[in-house]
Amino acid sequence: MSQTFKSQATIKFHQADPAGIMFFGHVFTLAHDTYEQFIQACGFQWKDWFLDHKYLIPIRHTECDFLRPFRAGETYQIEAEVIEFSSSSFVMQYQFTQESSKGAQKHALVKMVHTCLDQKTFQKTELPEAVRESLSKFHRKANNA
Repeated sequence: MSQTFKSQATIKFHQADPAGIMFFGHVFTLAHDTYEQFIQACGFQWKDWFLDHKYLIPIRHTECDFLRPFRAGETYQIEAEVIEFSSSSFVMQYQFTQESSKGAQKHALVKMVHTCLDQKTFQKTELPEAVRESLSKFHRKANNA
């Protein structure tokens, strides 16, 4: 049974401009903070994921659709899931929402592509089966099956 990883973030004063709206680049920091929690929910220790020198899994591409502003002092829910696997990479999606009197309002949709690299050559390599298996419990395709 697949699931969606859930977290939340409150926008801090220093993350906002004088109008109280979060600087757009901070959404990537919030998504990556969620990613760090996500990998632990998948069963990996932080140090093993980020400091294991058998392979590297850096971000190769990222994008965001901004739908509503993020305001300082307000809290947003974040849902993270894997939306795609390939032989050497996976795509994470982060949906930022906020509850309002109109229901859940979408604020942003972030996608990040992670590619597995050989740590010695920095060339693409197969995503380890243990990684794929652990991330699969949060795979959207499984959610829709």
